[in-house]
Amino acid sequence: MERIQKALQLLKEQDIDALLVTSESNVTYLSGFTGDSSRLLIANQSCYLITDPRYTEQAKNECYKDITVFEWINDKRYNSLTYDFLIKSLLIQRIGFESNHITFQEYSEINGEKVPTQNLVEQIRIIKSKDEIENLRKASQISDKALENTLSLIKEGVMEIDIVAELEYNLKKCGADNLSFETMVLSGKRTSLLHGKPGKKRVENGDLILFDFGALYNGYHADISRSFVLGQVNDQQREIYDCINNAGQLAINSIREGVEGKEIAEMVRKQIPSKYLEYYYPGIGHGVGLDIHEPPFIRDDASFTFQSGMVITMEPGIYIPEWGGLRIEDSLLVTKDGCEPLNLFERNLIEL
Repeated sequence: MERIQKALQLLKEQDIDALLVTSESNVTYLSGFTGDSSRLLIANQSCYLITDPRYTEQAKNECYKDITVFEWINDKRYNSLTYDFLIKSLLIQRIGFESNHITFQEYSEINGEKVPTQNLVEQIRIIKSKDEIENLRKASQISDKALENTLSLIKEGVMEIDIVAELEYNLKKCGADNLSFETMVLSGKRTSLLHGKPGKKRVENGDLILFDFGALYNGYHADISRSFVLGQVNDQQREIYDCINNAGQLAINSIREGVEGKEIAEMVRKQIPSKYLEYYYPGIGHGVGLDIHEPPFIRDDASFTFQSGMVITMEPGIYIPEWGGLRIEDSLLVTKDGCEPLNLFERNLIEL
């Protein structure tokens, strides 16, 4: 219940009596319940996991001690029948809601004085526990191994979607519970698409090949990107690869507790040659955990300071339309004296 107590303290500071948690990841973090279609109501007196009969048994088995499992009244989900009953029973005057994670329809079902909150639970989640770190480390190790087992498939004429199929098979074979997000494998000029969709394009000799993928393990996400060249690398490919590799490595060597996020963003930007700055994407990292993208976000206007126990990505990239793009991404555990890469796949450019 330590996590809930931290949330209650934040609510108290804002003079809020209770919080309706609607983000599935936040529900899981605070309650232990891993199903969906559920809500968590936390207040000083008690804590209710609100679900439907499909999940009642699972919720009772998974929820932390002192959390009461409560079924939607008349099986009407996200409805005022249940919300009114609990608000009145718990004498709640001011109820907080997660403004980033609620529909207008559900908001309308909550009666009484409603107070918007933003990232209240997420700011607790920023610092990972030992168990969370081990889950993230395992997810990264699975991702490394799956990529290693996939590279031998890549030959001239193989389609992007075939590489995706092999990689996703290897992720499951290596121990992933699921995919962290939709796997991306792009080749040739298509690598300039930061989040492009793999297609039936066939890999050609001299192509850049960009991977962005990850394993999901015990609910925690890995996030790794690597760029390769099929055949012999050319001078511009080498120049840009070395640029982003060196910039990313400088950031990895500089991140530690107490360093400001914007300082790292500025440091990386300064490593990019002026002729490539217009093709450089300034969002170079983010937190990762129960969500694939979560606070903090590393960019020029970042207002946070790195803390020991954060897990973040570092992913500088350059993307030139009609030429291609390159990205190298690692997940990192921030420590007091530095940071520890959770995925250890080779960072130097590999010619396939």
